[in-house]
Amino acid sequence: MGGTVQVNDTIRLSARDTLDIRSNATIKMASLALFYVDGVLLINPRDSVKITAVDPTKPFQGFWFSATSEGSRLRKTVVEYGGGIKVVDASLELDSCVVRYQVASIGTKATNSGAISLSGGTPRITNCRIYGNARSGILSPSNRPTSPIIRNNVLVANSTENGNWPQINLGIGGTTPIIIQGNLVVGRYLMAGGISISNLLGTSAVSQVQIRRNIVRNNRFGVAIVGGNITSYITQNVITDNNINPNAQTGGSGLNFNGTATQVGVVSRNIVRRNLYGVTLQRSSTTAQPPRISFGNLASTDSTDVGLNLLADNGNGGQVYDIYNNTPASITAENNDWGTSSAAEIEAHIFHQPDNVALGLVDYLPFRSTVLAAQPAEQKLHLAVYPNPASGFITFELSKSAAAAELCVLDLTGRVVATYAAKPVNGRLVCSTQALAPGLYTYQLTQESATATGKFAVAR
Repeated sequence: MGGTVQVNDTIRLSARDTLDIRSNATIKMASLALFYVDGVLLINPRDSVKITAVDPTKPFQGFWFSATSEGSRLRKTVVEYGGGIKVVDASLELDSCVVRYQVASIGTKATNSGAISLSGGTPRITNCRIYGNARSGILSPSNRPTSPIIRNNVLVANSTENGNWPQINLGIGGTTPIIIQGNLVVGRYLMAGGISISNLLGTSAVSQVQIRRNIVRNNRFGVAIVGGNITSYITQNVITDNNINPNAQTGGSGLNFNGTATQVGVVSRNIVRRNLYGVTLQRSSTTAQPPRISFGNLASTDSTDVGLNLLADNGNGGQVYDIYNNTPASITAENNDWGTSSAAEIEAHIFHQPDNVALGLVDYLPFRSTVLAAQPAEQKLHLAVYPNPASGFITFELSKSAAAAELCVLDLTGRVVATYAAKPVNGRLVCSTQALAPGLYTYQLTQESATATGKFAVAR
């Protein structure tokens, strides 16, 4: 398949069939068209396959992958102006794809509350860009065990309807852990949160969740874990500036834990700053035992439970709230950096038993002293870049020695699209741009201790 194809009505790939698309193509879907996959759909073009609406003002019905579509993989695929991608009991793989402008309804008919709606299985979503969708970017239900692997994606400005649809909005997990790793989650709309994991129906099976090395910023809240029977590890994340909705009664937590004593977790090595609240802990009812979350316990045998969080500069209404423990249970938060070396200041930034005798105590001792070190000025690397725009190759002419140089190229969403490391030849580093789609890119080039940044364009 190549060129442009138009689909005017529902197309169904039967369970016995495999459709393999390896060349660049554009597939235009009419407003009545639904792409139903019972068989195996494989898309892996040289550059991209775009699946779009004939008329962007009349979205097509979307994709549906059934349980017999196991083995389907989409790479370098753009899906836009549709009713979303729904996956039922299948482990679909999406890699290096773009999913954008998916709607939640067409006329009076609801489509999906997620641009990518997962129900059952262990689907994998990696290296994708998911933005500008009506509701959640990635969704799974509260009543179907689903354990996606969501890794190295960019999710920006989803929930354009401005409702309570977090950008990653997952229900209960299956027998394997839910993994959310290395993603960039940036909000724009006041009612949309960042990442939510919930067990709203009280399912007895335990959901295992690993949330690590993500950047979550500018959402209504950062990360929320809601309900019981959830075991979470939240490590090495940067959770900042989740304060875009000024109503501190409805959000603003960097991390929120709300549930029962069967919700347990470890929080370590995170940076949590400039949220309306750094961390909030709540119980699901006045009679329930609260979640059991550790923010650092030096007596623990769990090697992850080491603290090493930075919790600072969180607050609202003129008051700093780095932790707000709104439960009667005591918690440990040892070996953390609170942005100050004063125990009195740390105490003033935590709301717990000394502020209300009905609340549990937050054990923040010992704490790590904040060390402010002078940083040497960054050395600038002087170079010339040509041709710009580039077509097949781009040259970086360096004024320094023949020492090895490292080049990192990013697209406009901040996703790394190419890296290159080599020693310059005659003072020049020549890099191929043939694998880059036409457009504008930024770069960072480092040689020894000096760095240069800039932009270049690719044109064909």
